[in-house]
Amino acid sequence: MPISEQELKKHLKEEEVKRVYLLYGEESYLTMHYLEQLVKKSGVRQNDELSVFNYQRFDGQESSFDAVEAAAEAMPLMADKKCVTVSNCDVTVAALFDRAVALVSDAPEDTVLIFWMTTLLADGKMNAKWKQFADAIEKNGGLCIAFPRKSNDEIARILCAGAGRRGALMRPETAKRLVEQSGNDLNLLLNELDKLCALAGNGEITFEILEQVATKNLNAQAYELSNAILQNHYEKAYTILHRLFTCKAEPISILAALSGAYTDMYRAKVAAIGGRQAETLVEEFDYKGKTFRLKYAARDCSKLSLESLRESLDILAQADRRLKSSSADKRTVLEEVAAKLIVTAKLGRVDA
Repeated sequence: MPISEQELKKHLKEEEVKRVYLLYGEESYLTMHYLEQLVKKSGVRQNDELSVFNYQRFDGQESSFDAVEAAAEAMPLMADKKCVTVSNCDVTVAALFDRAVALVSDAPEDTVLIFWMTTLLADGKMNAKWKQFADAIEKNGGLCIAFPRKSNDEIARILCAGAGRRGALMRPETAKRLVEQSGNDLNLLLNELDKLCALAGNGEITFEILEQVATKNLNAQAYELSNAILQNHYEKAYTILHRLFTCKAEPISILAALSGAYTDMYRAKVAAIGGRQAETLVEEFDYKGKTFRLKYAARDCSKLSLESLRESLDILAQADRRLKSSSADKRTVLEEVAAKLIVTAKLGRVDA
């Protein structure tokens, strides 16, 4: 049974280092962060002349497992322990599985062996071999730690605290806006935070600063594009399209993101007609962690008729077929889609 991040923090402060660890999960930033903490806890000196013997790192997708086994079983040199880390090693493949289980089942007492995954999903619920591997680690007194995707509220708290450590102020509502427009990948968000704090100095990171420098992911720009279309802002809509093309976004991806925004609005509209709040659709359509999409959809669809939304979805579906099955210029197709959607929105306003 994997332990939580909080339990790992307690272990790092209070308990002796274990022989074997497995770190995995959707939050790759946390996986790498705690990898560094565990290496420190192992007691190896990372920068002295003996580190080449006592701290050995392997890429599990490129290194031979023979080398991993040899490193794990070798004695430390002029130190109490050595540390061996192995990244993204798919131990479930037939050629490795039995050897990997044997290694973690009887790891040497003077070695700290850490398997860590950022590109592989080491999910015991989906794959029985990963469960057997994790069980072998735990039976040998080791620890498995899962880092599931954090909620947007949790990420916002991390960003606010991170801004404070960098000498700037970020309010929760600003942090949530950053997550909405840049995505929920902590690696990317902390890089964005560095930029924002550099611009804010010792002051506050405002919405205006976000607008100036924060990266907007494709979905965020699709919502911005759909909003411009609904507001009949031709110039803004085509400026966003131009920006997406300049960034070399794939036309099919742009259309898919725009279609997603309209699908959200259609669902929110149907819910409203049925007397339901858009937020009640979270479980039905897997909006967990993405409830802001429903909030924006409910806002944007409020002045549109259901018929105009259906017509808009038809326009998007026809464009999808053109992009995938014809030689038509893809940029032209998307520009035509924007024009048709603007006209449809203008004619389909319920207050018109």
